[in-house]
Amino acid sequence: MQVNYEALIDETKNKMQKWQEINEQNMWELYSNKDGYIVYTKKNPENGIAMNRTQTEIARTPDQILDLVGDVNKRPLYDEKIETAHVIEQIDANTRIIYVRIKPPIPFMSSRDLVMVQKVYKQNDGIIIVCSKSIIHQKTPPIHKVERAEMHLSGWIIIPQPNQMTKIIAIQCFDPRGDVPQSVTNQYAKLQSDMMKAAVKYIALNYK
Repeated sequence: MQVNYEALIDETKNKMQKWQEINEQNMWELYSNKDGYIVYTKKNPENGIAMNRTQTEIARTPDQILDLVGDVNKRPLYDEKIETAHVIEQIDANTRIIYVRIKPPIPFMSSRDLVMVQKVYKQNDGIIIVCSKSIIHQKTPPIHKVERAEMHLSGWIIIPQPNQMTKIIAIQCFDPRGDVPQSVTNQYAKLQSDMMKAAVKYIALNYK
C-alpha cells in the first residue's frame, strides 16, 4: 500500500474519533431527534463544508453491522440512492480502494461518483471504525458526464453497549462539486441519515 494512502486514512480516522463527541469544542448543533435517530450538523472547521453526525442503537452485534456497512459491494442492497458500488483494489485484509456512484437527487443533474480509500479498524475495546476518504487513483479517472465528488470524511463508529445493544455513529463531510444549488447540497447532506436508517432496517430484517 502506498504510504500516503495509509497516512491519509489514519489521519481521517483520528478526526472521526475527535469529532464524534458532542461537546463545546466540537460545536455540533442538534438538527433532529426522531424515531431513535439523533442528527447533528456543523461546518467542517477545515473547509467550511457541511458535516452530518447521525446516531442510533440496534439490537445486533458489532460484527453483524460491520458485515453490511464494511462491504461496499452490499451498499446497493440497502441504499436506493446508489447506482453502483464495488472494490477497485484490495490493499490488505482491512484496507481497500472503493468506487461509489450516487444517483442525482433531482432530474437533469449528473450523477456523482467517488473513489475512496477505506479501512476497517478493530480496537481492543471492541469498537469498530469503518473510515473512508476520497483519493486520486490513476486507474480510475473521472467519467464523462459524471461529476467526481469529494468525500472529505465518511465513516461508521460501531460501539458495543452493556445491554446487548450496539450504538452506531455515522459521520460524513461530502462535497458534491460542480454547480450545485444550496438546496440540492442540503439534500445530499440528508442522504447520510437516510442511508443509516436504510442500513439499520436491512440489518434488522436480514441479520438474526
